[in-house]
Amino acid sequence: MSLKLFGTSGIRGAIADKVTVDLALGLGRALGTHLEGTGSVGVGIDARTSREMLKNAFVSGVLSTGVDVIDLGIAPMPAVGYHSCLPGISVSVLITASHNPPTDNGFKFFKSGREFIRSEEEFLENSVYNRSYTVASWKKIGQLSKKDIRIDYLSRVKKFLRNRGGLSEGVKVLVDLANGAATDYTPELLVDLGFSVTTMNSHQDGHFPGRPPEPSPRNLGDAMNMAKESDFAVTMCHDGDGDRLAVIDENGEFIDQNRVIAVFAGDEVERNGGGIVLTSIDTSSVIDEVVNSVGGSVVRMPLGSLQEFLVTKKGKDVILASEPWKPIFTGLGWWMDGIAGAGRFAQMVDELGDGSCIKLMKTVPKYPILRDFVPCPDKIKHAFLPRVKELLVPEISGVEQVLEVDGVRIENKDGSYVLVRVSGTEPKARVYVGAKTQKTLDGLAATAKKVMAQVLDELQ
Repeated sequence: MSLKLFGTSGIRGAIADKVTVDLALGLGRALGTHLEGTGSVGVGIDARTSREMLKNAFVSGVLSTGVDVIDLGIAPMPAVGYHSCLPGISVSVLITASHNPPTDNGFKFFKSGREFIRSEEEFLENSVYNRSYTVASWKKIGQLSKKDIRIDYLSRVKKFLRNRGGLSEGVKVLVDLANGAATDYTPELLVDLGFSVTTMNSHQDGHFPGRPPEPSPRNLGDAMNMAKESDFAVTMCHDGDGDRLAVIDENGEFIDQNRVIAVFAGDEVERNGGGIVLTSIDTSSVIDEVVNSVGGSVVRMPLGSLQEFLVTKKGKDVILASEPWKPIFTGLGWWMDGIAGAGRFAQMVDELGDGSCIKLMKTVPKYPILRDFVPCPDKIKHAFLPRVKELLVPEISGVEQVLEVDGVRIENKDGSYVLVRVSGTEPKARVYVGAKTQKTLDGLAATAKKVMAQVLDELQ
């Protein structure tokens, strides 16, 4: 059956009609059934107002199958991913909706430090829909305990980062914590690495009073203004559960995510003397330019499938993986980690940028990009992309290769690219264009939009 609960990043949705108490109970029972009624599951929550309601239902479901539960309390996603690596832990789960609005919540499942892959998600979904659950006898109901994982997780991250850089001498950084689950984590990490830390939106509150939890430019006006008016070397911003990292320089300018990935990727490739950088299909060729220049290579995958590649293919050769916002430092673990990302980026600003984010980012080219969409009814999506490919490729000169791992991505010899893909959650077709000059970008964007409009006219 096709997945109906899981999207590209776990389960998310409104608590009113999707991520309900009934679903939480069913997922708990399904997970315990998947584990055949044995083992131990860690359960963390973010700061959302629905956290206890959903946690109690989910924990009850797991316990009913005979599986033990460790209550991790409020914890960011990277820490919960780390917890799943510990001896005796079968699975760790975070109840979170990441950067979604406060009306939503969701579930993320981790095993051995990585997110569940499709086959594991499908088992849970089938179990929930078929109501096929293990039921423990009264003598074998699971036991509940509690654990604080903050110190252990931060110790692991600090050891990883201290292998990459020395202690700062008090370089000033600003951290916007989005009133989320990372409030007790990132500031402590940065202080222990020697930075002088100022925080904002740093108390946990599921109403997200400071700003919406998505760390996008439209939501970071206060942080950008504070960065511009103060003397911080860099400003770093999280989402609600700490897997995402956004960066603002000392002039208050938001740094494009492709360039952040490129900074991390170039650093890791140099340290490892080569290797694969794994990224999503929607990222810029600036990553390829930086990675290739230091002897690495780039592999692109569909959105939401980086973990699948790490588990089933050449994970041992990947030295960094990242979608926009969400770095995976494979030397640390296979979870997305905006907290470790904040620590490493601050280190690079201090050491490679001589205390200046602007100076550090001069090592990465800044090219124009475009992201846009057109309405595309679900009923024509199956025919839309093949026809776009048929018409668009001949319209573009200098094509080097065409990737079809998630939509159609046309890469050109001059480093420019066009990606057209259909949304998996909305009636939209998205177009992404990147180039080294605005003139080239404008030309490619006009061509792509013309073809997309033509195909829509044909199919409707």
